[in-house]
Amino acid sequence: MALLGCGLVTPASAASSGAAIQTIDYHGYEIQVPASWPVYDLTADPSRCVLFDQHAVYLGTPGADEQCPPRAYGHTEALLIQPEGSSVPAGTRELGSDTASFSGALTATETTGHAVRFTAPGPGVQVTATYGSGEAQIRSILSGARMTAKTAAKAPAVVTPKAATSAKAAGTATKAATTSTATGLSGEHAQGLGIDTCAVPSAATMSSWLSSPYRIISTYLGGANWACSYGDFTADWVSQVAAEGWQFIPIWVGPQASCTQLTNTTVIDPANAVAQGTAEAASAVAAAQQFGYGQGTPIYYDMESYPNSNTACSQATLAFEGAWTAGLHAAGYLSGVYSSAATGIADLASQYTNSAYTSPDDVWFADWNDNPVLVNPYAPATDWPNAIMHQYYGDHNETWGGVTLELDSDIVDADVAGIPSAAVTGQPTVTDEPAQVAVTPGVKGRTQLKIQAGAKLSTIHWQVQPPAGVTVSPSSGIAIVSGGGQASISLTVSAAASLATGRYDVPIAVTVNGKPSTQTYLLVSNGSALATPVVLYAADTASMAIAQAEAQQLALPASNLTGDFATAWTDASSGSALVITVGVAASNALFHNACGWANPANEAIGHTPFGFFSVPKRTAVSGGFEAADLSTDAANQALSEQFAHYAMVGTIPNESAAQPLGSLTPANTCLGSASVPVP
Repeated sequence: MALLGCGLVTPASAASSGAAIQTIDYHGYEIQVPASWPVYDLTADPSRCVLFDQHAVYLGTPGADEQCPPRAYGHTEALLIQPEGSSVPAGTRELGSDTASFSGALTATETTGHAVRFTAPGPGVQVTATYGSGEAQIRSILSGARMTAKTAAKAPAVVTPKAATSAKAAGTATKAATTSTATGLSGEHAQGLGIDTCAVPSAATMSSWLSSPYRIISTYLGGANWACSYGDFTADWVSQVAAEGWQFIPIWVGPQASCTQLTNTTVIDPANAVAQGTAEAASAVAAAQQFGYGQGTPIYYDMESYPNSNTACSQATLAFEGAWTAGLHAAGYLSGVYSSAATGIADLASQYTNSAYTSPDDVWFADWNDNPVLVNPYAPATDWPNAIMHQYYGDHNETWGGVTLELDSDIVDADVAGIPSAAVTGQPTVTDEPAQVAVTPGVKGRTQLKIQAGAKLSTIHWQVQPPAGVTVSPSSGIAIVSGGGQASISLTVSAAASLATGRYDVPIAVTVNGKPSTQTYLLVSNGSALATPVVLYAADTASMAIAQAEAQQLALPASNLTGDFATAWTDASSGSALVITVGVAASNALFHNACGWANPANEAIGHTPFGFFSVPKRTAVSGGFEAADLSTDAANQALSEQFAHYAMVGTIPNESAAQPLGSLTPANTCLGSASVPVP
């Protein structure tokens, strides 16, 4: 074997069995493991994902931005050995100062989670050991550990440059700090788009992703079948990210259905399903409290798809989930269940009217149809009104703010965890961005920037960074804003005579008390009738007025604005332009054709070939459209501006966490007119 940067690995042979083994010495902590197990140096490879569903030894502190798949399931025998100065989860055991050997009975939490965590102050290491069917093997490895050197002081945490904004990177993390709980988090209802990653991104990445349409992220609390590591996930991370406006989907990955087709997973014992469900709820609550999720928070159980044609398996799974829900309710938490729409969710829906069954408060169905809608035949909205999430897009990469993540995408209309909306956070946000202004040389444009302050007195600094030929006055400024107050800044925009006809993206950066807070963008158009792939479609007069005003500011030619249903249909089906429906009437029409209007495909009433997108697009998509169809004209104007802005220049204005992008599911309701005149 090789000499790693943080430990010596040498080959040997097991005296008892003849099986090849290797000896690993890390910071004076020595163990022997099978020679077939790979050994990874996390200091040399900080982006490596720590996965416990495969035999391996990981040495060092996991990086702040591990490159993990969105999902990883199951536990087998594996080890993570890191400096003791790293973050220490609550409940971690501590060995004596002169020992490295771990033995004795496992606690109920360790047995339920198939994971053992302890610190060995002598060599100065923290050990996470997981096991599947090989509990005896991992216990033998741990009991045979020895201390070859004693540390004089706790080793520093291994960090990467991307973690520089976290408390861990600043060198302030201690046992006391990392096991404290965040304050102020409880259950919140959320509507919008979310992401699902196995290990949380760093706090710095979460800040970068404020330029994305997402404001909700999954956070895995643990469980015997969660294969990733906690990484950067601590109560401090939760507090910092929540203050920026992110909300959370807490997830627990415990035993799977007895008939699951997943490998290396702990499964439900049908004879003890109720007791197991109760125990998992208790473990999940304890973990939630560790990370600062208080009472009223939902915890979603991850029950992967299983063949529900197996009646006995389905019944045991339902009994387990009913006990899970009852256990959470008894502790003051809400219950959620994630599963495949056609299997696990269908089983839960079959019991919803059963008064003897305790149904979850929220359901989260997986159906990778790339269509961010909340309607699904297996998850009746009448059973779970405003309590449904849809994982609509599976494993893929997305880049926002210059940072790429591998994730699954969700649309949310359900309970999540977050800072109560009534509370004013310490993080100022842009609440009314200067979305777009039309100018010509000699004719100035005007707009307004509004910034909501946080809970305390804040010094807010803002600075405009216009390109050559565009002048914004004033280009910078400082406002002293009291807690809960708002700064309102009027901006005048002018164009130089030499400025070429076109569109110009103007970033506006905001800092609070010297720290970067958020960034928004002003879109300036100079000239008239500028070509673009965007078509605005409105099907009622109020929405047409919004579309007309927006077209003027964007310098869209007349051909890019339509009130004709058949024309919008042609554009959406051909992919010749990115169609943005402005208003509920237009969105309903292209998605359902509830009015039965004439169309080029001669489709009957209630039928169209189109899907809609909540995520912004840069190019036209054949067979789809973007829907700005929120509940008010003002919201529809803001959303259509955001979609159009992104389509033309690739940035999204208004990074305020209070106003994330996200369309509503079009209703099968006839509104508006088949032909609305363009003013």
